[in-house]
Amino acid sequence: MKINNMNIIQSNAQKYWALLIFFIFHVFSAQAQDSIAVTNHIIDSQVKNEIFKFPVSYTNQYIKDFTFTEISYQYQKNEFARTQVANEINTYNFLAQGYYTTKSKWKLFGDLSISKFDEKNLGWILSDERTEDQEVVAPHYFLVPREANWTNQKYDFNGGFSKEITNKISFAAKVNYSTGKFTRNLDPRPQIITRKIGGEVQFGYSLIENHKVFVLANYSRLDKDFTYTYKDDHLNVETKPETYLRFNTGYGRIINYFKSNYSGGRRFLYKDIITKAGLGYTFNNKNNTFTISYYNQKSNNNFYNNVFGTEDQERLKYETTTNHVELFSFHKWDKKEIKSTAKFDFSNSRNFDVNNNGYNYKNSLNTISWLTSISKRTKSYIDYLFGFDILYRQNEYNDVMATADIEINALNIGIFGSKDFAFAKSKLNVTTSFNMYFPLPSKLEYYDTSGGTNVRFFDEVIIHDYAVSTTNYFAPALRLEYSYPLKNNKTVVFFTDLKEKIALKKQTDYPVSINTNTTYWVQMGVQLNY
Repeated sequence: MKINNMNIIQSNAQKYWALLIFFIFHVFSAQAQDSIAVTNHIIDSQVKNEIFKFPVSYTNQYIKDFTFTEISYQYQKNEFARTQVANEINTYNFLAQGYYTTKSKWKLFGDLSISKFDEKNLGWILSDERTEDQEVVAPHYFLVPREANWTNQKYDFNGGFSKEITNKISFAAKVNYSTGKFTRNLDPRPQIITRKIGGEVQFGYSLIENHKVFVLANYSRLDKDFTYTYKDDHLNVETKPETYLRFNTGYGRIINYFKSNYSGGRRFLYKDIITKAGLGYTFNNKNNTFTISYYNQKSNNNFYNNVFGTEDQERLKYETTTNHVELFSFHKWDKKEIKSTAKFDFSNSRNFDVNNNGYNYKNSLNTISWLTSISKRTKSYIDYLFGFDILYRQNEYNDVMATADIEINALNIGIFGSKDFAFAKSKLNVTTSFNMYFPLPSKLEYYDTSGGTNVRFFDEVIIHDYAVSTTNYFAPALRLEYSYPLKNNKTVVFFTDLKEKIALKKQTDYPVSINTNTTYWVQMGVQLNY
């Protein structure tokens, strides 16, 4: 068969609360002047992201202390979407973030996120990955066509510190820890427990005043303990395709499930070792910041036939190499600011089958993005903000064993704006954005080497997702924030977000049915800023 188209969790919450309380209540600041003031708003998101990403670059900068605490609820209805996402998602989230400078000039920062989200009617994947924000998930996971509900929770903590050690040498360190539990509520009933811990160190050296070079190194380990059970074991037979457990070892290659070597045959392990090394240059003065950085990241994701990840239990390896280049610039004058971020990402992956002693899947993902905004604000009021962003993607996926060759090229163009409307004491902020997705000439070629046993996965996942990825869409969004000042320089903010994804024109010219009804998100919550 050939198609060729070119037209187109655990209860660790107490630990996180203790860490958060440490950051909030046990740090005292003393600084003479603030040159960078950050708010929990889109107007400062680019600067805040840079400070948290490369803290060694800002050790000699005055940054005003801040704390953001937020609780929110989001409802998401997926209509126009790829296959391996839920039809509906309800998310409850707590978020806290802070940055502080001590009397001895130590800069401490961190964030904590706690999420619970329920997914309705999710099929074709028994993993914790989803294709909402990625075209294809990692190529080794269990699957069944049958849709079912999931109940999930995630805890994420990131924190660190930075300091000028001498007039020339600066240092920064970051640590991250996350855990999650993902549970499906219908046969087969997988339970996935994830644990990730990692750290990063950054060293900077001042060449001359305002000019600094830096290096960084990062190491992380992610473990996923995968267990499945059947309430009725008779459902796991090939004559019941809706409940029969199968395994994806590439984008199109599906094989019958294999037993674990662990007692009971139902427990497996994913282990991912991630290393990163990079360097950069930064220039800082009172009104300007410029940073250019590069890093190389390698990920070795192994799948084991046993919960004990020993070498003799390795079944599949998935290796990814990523090269990342980033440029950030910031300039302010009078009451105006201009910020610009450009990113270049180039990654290549291969999936190796240990039993067959060779690779059976590879991909190449290349993206270029540019985000720029200009704004004016008077004290804490946003007089105006205008910006645009561009994202170009050139992605290829190739499954050698199932003989699938896919190229997806696309361009995203977006514009956004924001403004405050002041009242006697309070204010209302209105932020709008408009994004257009343009599929560029793409390709899908597929040869069914399974004798027809994989045809349903091809029809309902591969072709369907390709059609979604090659369909124009329009994505407007609106955010409203009502802010009211409290005592002791605190501010309470009530907010709501409305987003839509509206399908416009399918680019593929072969018969395939996809849902083009509008996908939308509704979020509401409250923040405390101080």
